Amino acid sequence: MKKFLFLALSIALFSCEEKPVEKTTYSGSQREAIIDNILTRRSIRKYTDQQVSKAQLDTVMKSALFAPSALNKQPWEVRVIQNQELLIEINNRFLNYAQGKEFQGSAARYREPGFSIFHSAPTLIVIARNKSSNISYLDSGIILQNILLSAHAIDLGTCPLGTLVPILNLEENKDILELLNIPEGFEVAINVALGYPDEQPVAPKRYPDRIKIIE
Repeated sequence: MKKFLFLALSIALFSCEEKPVEKTTYSGSQREAIIDNILTRRSIRKYTDQQVSKAQLDTVMKSALFAPSALNKQPWEVRVIQNQELLIEINNRFLNYAQGKEFQGSAARYREPGFSIFHSAPTLIVIARNKSSNISYLDSGIILQNILLSAHAIDLGTCPLGTLVPILNLEENKDILELLNIPEGFEVAINVALGYPDEQPVAPKRYPDRIKIIE
């Protein structure tokens, strides 16, 4: 199995036939654009087949690297997977684990034919955290948000994937983490589906009453 996965991953991750990307022009100020980017970003659960380019990944990963972390420890490891054989294998690991179990949200549909835990996105990002630091949970959340917002800024879609986290951290799936060269002492903290959106979801209900200003 390890040999199969190694061979699968050894295929160039970023090789793809790039298609012209339609540019979005924003007429507001830079500050307005930043706020607009935050307010218009949505989680995407349906993607086109078009692969994310290396240039786009470079932009998103540079944004990730500039995420703040406590004492600048940067207690994370990030892996970008575009190899489709490996993505199929990871999805199969989830399906094997899921048999007979109940989930909430989109994962509840895992019995449907063709189900993909990462919504058939062509790219999967794995963020692992240093287990020796409890604050690495927070730092992983910060780098996650940088990935989500930078991807949206260049017209890509994303969806954080929490359901996949415990599956990748199972002992029987340790070979996946070894294949990804995740160091000892690290565990998966969160995953992200990445690709071109094939839907335009509306904003779900927000709860402003959960924010209080103490004067």
